[in-house]
Amino acid sequence: MADSDVVLLPITFDGDTPIYPESAHSLIAALRAADVSARTWHADPPEFGASRGPVTDALIQIAVGIASSGGWYAVQSLLERRQEKVHLIAFYEKDGQRFRLEVTGPARQIAEELRQLDPFRPEPPA
Repeated sequence: MADSDVVLLPITFDGDTPIYPESAHSLIAALRAADVSARTWHADPPEFGASRGPVTDALIQIAVGIASSGGWYAVQSLLERRQEKVHLIAFYEKDGQRFRLEVTGPARQIAEELRQLDPFRPEPPA
């Protein structure tokens, strides 16, 4: 993830073939428009399909690795502008440890959860 602020991860695999959500291209374009480096985990994702993910009632499924505050805030901002139900899986690092966040709900509610969690927020002075 170190070479990009946000890395879009496949939502599932069909054998060895990664499956990305149909929204992958538009999500990456929106992040790049916000001056955030974004890419898929695989150089040329071979298959896109929204109905093949683990949460079939979610309109948007997003799995990302977030490596910077810019990436965190861009994903948060993107969700603040959406109305759909979202299933988000986010991986991030803090203090040398890796964490996984998985949430499902209205996009704006997920954005608020990201705002409250914010692992990139500076710690207040002691």
